[in-house]
Amino acid sequence: MLKLTLLVIFFALASAEYGVINQIKTDTLATFQCFAKNNFSLVITDAWDQNTGPNYYFNKTVQAARSAGIPNHDAFIRLGDVYDPEEICRETVNVLPTDFNGTVWIDPGYDFTSLVGERMDYLDNVTKSCQQHGLKLGIYSSWQSWQETFQDRYASSSLIQALPLIYTHNDHVPSFNDFQYASFGKWTVPTMKDFYGAKWILCNRLVGELYY
Repeated sequence: MLKLTLLVIFFALASAEYGVINQIKTDTLATFQCFAKNNFSLVITDAWDQNTGPNYYFNKTVQAARSAGIPNHDAFIRLGDVYDPEEICRETVNVLPTDFNGTVWIDPGYDFTSLVGERMDYLDNVTKSCQQHGLKLGIYSSWQSWQETFQDRYASSSLIQALPLIYTHNDHVPSFNDFQYASFGKWTVPTMKDFYGAKWILCNRLVGELYY
């Protein structure tokens, strides 16, 4: 039985993959080569941010990651609720490479002037608009952020519930065993976990580490 248990653990670890959330909107080839040496198969970079708008260096970042041998590149949309959803999605599409096939993860936020009841509707509207632009979407959040934004840890909509999820829980453990405690919305199965948050220095960069 012990041998079988160890074998299961071995295959689980062997099949796991790791990604990195890069906090720099444009970066050098050397940084991505460093990420590649650390066996990351995915990089996620901001494509649109509530405070700074579109990241016009996103295409360059993807090319550097590809040159370094990192096969997968996803994007973030970091929301407030001030901008027009159509504008957000149009500007995001404009900075993505024409052959981009990754997921665009929406990190919901809110403006303090909005009503709580309007926030899920806003997230729905951004999702609908971006899907109309042909983007493959997911949600990125933690239960605490979800609770702060929607005033209900289990708030959801049928549209949002159908999207894949990256959940954040900075327990530094690369597994989904904690999801029953760290879950929110109505998701029962996560796609990825940010288990370090933006607190880890790697390759002289402040990054988050993903398990999937």
